[in-house]
Amino acid sequence: MISYIALLPCAVAAVAVLILRLSVPIASILAFATAIAIWGFDVFIPATIEQLTRAAIDAIILELLVGFVIFSGIVFVEGTNRAGSQRGLIRAIETLNLAPPKTVILISVGIGVMMESLTGYGVSMFVTVPLLLQAVSRRRAIFFALIGMSLMSWGALSITALLGAELAGLEPQVLATELLFTSGPVAAVLPLFCLAFLRNVTINDLVYALSAGLVLVSGITASTYLIGIEMAGVGGGLAVIAFSVLFSDGRQSFAKTINAPEVRPYGLLIIAVVLQKLLIQKMSAVGIMPVIETGRVSFYVLQSPGIALFLVAIYCTFTSQTKKRFVHGYFILQDATKRSWPALASIFAFLIAARLLVEIGGIKALALTASNYGLYSAAAATATLGAIGSYVTGSGTASTALFMMGAAAIGENLNATSLFASIQISAGAHVGVASLPIIAILLAALPNEEVNDKRTAVRFGLTLGTIWLLLVITSSAIQIAINH
Repeated sequence: MISYIALLPCAVAAVAVLILRLSVPIASILAFATAIAIWGFDVFIPATIEQLTRAAIDAIILELLVGFVIFSGIVFVEGTNRAGSQRGLIRAIETLNLAPPKTVILISVGIGVMMESLTGYGVSMFVTVPLLLQAVSRRRAIFFALIGMSLMSWGALSITALLGAELAGLEPQVLATELLFTSGPVAAVLPLFCLAFLRNVTINDLVYALSAGLVLVSGITASTYLIGIEMAGVGGGLAVIAFSVLFSDGRQSFAKTINAPEVRPYGLLIIAVVLQKLLIQKMSAVGIMPVIETGRVSFYVLQSPGIALFLVAIYCTFTSQTKKRFVHGYFILQDATKRSWPALASIFAFLIAARLLVEIGGIKALALTASNYGLYSAAAATATLGAIGSYVTGSGTASTALFMMGAAAIGENLNATSLFASIQISAGAHVGVASLPIIAILLAALPNEEVNDKRTAVRFGLTLGTIWLLLVITSSAIQIAINH
């Protein structure tokens, strides 16, 4: 029973956020303090300064891996917003004149998934919500916006998956393949959920939604294998957008509008990520691959999607219409710092708490206990913990920072490391749609917040999060039955 003490930091964070109504950064500090107390009281093994030092160094390296992408992503968002890129994208979509079911699928599953994969952390809703409000009622727009947030497994150029692979000691491509099975079922049904609350849905609409689900999964799969997991969500969203354009009457007008200069940064970012992947292969072949590592964790600098994000953000700054470009760039960096530090501080506190629990043997003890439950029960427990971590922190990345090492340790004991790693990521990513920070961003994206908006958003978020969690557990159980 002593092994369950390793869950105490997460329990403290959950109480802090859900009951005491404290902010996520404060909750993360309390989680870290709890881990320090467990270490200091010699709960698992005698405490040494070396344990704390190793945990801190590992956490700093992992923070660099995550932080560069998060900060660069927010810089990209600030730069494109000021360049009018989102307004240009809205104008392009309006030219298609699609029927309501097809419009909702395009916005939620196409644009929403693509934008969230490029930027992350709920930013996509600042684009999808205004579009949805032009097509459906306010209540329906809230639901459909959350649908577009439901594939955070591949959000922010898949930084959560990259961090998870590093923590679990897996090759990114191995984890990427496994994610297709744990998160793929959620992707497949998203367009069908877009038909909810719409009137006069026909058989043709159902066929269209099923086809769009197949297109989304195919786009994610093709991008994963042909380019890499960084482009998985982007490829899936683009595939749905192409599918929607193909079945519209405004193809020519769309083509003209999408080529507008203000929309160009999105295309440049996609090209930059692809070129970066190709360049990395060439540099790796000649032995050029700078890395920051400790022997326990590593950060391959040139592989970071943050490089592409930052370069395109610089392009936006220097091609802006303003004369004072350096002042313009300074304000962008200032705003990005202000927006990113709470998330980065929270993730760092969770990372160091998790690494410290690894150093003192808490995660190993918890994994041994969970392994005794058997594959099915352990998989369900892993998914539930990942979901709780995401719901509390508002981030699948923070949930992965806190729980991935435990999930990987359980999987290793049961000879299913990649499966359990993907369960943790998928559960955390999908249930994040119900988290309070995501709901707060959604409410901020709505114009003139109304009395019932928060209640509606929370109810829809919890409903979707529960459905996605059950899907992840079910798909995991099927994999266990087939492969074990």
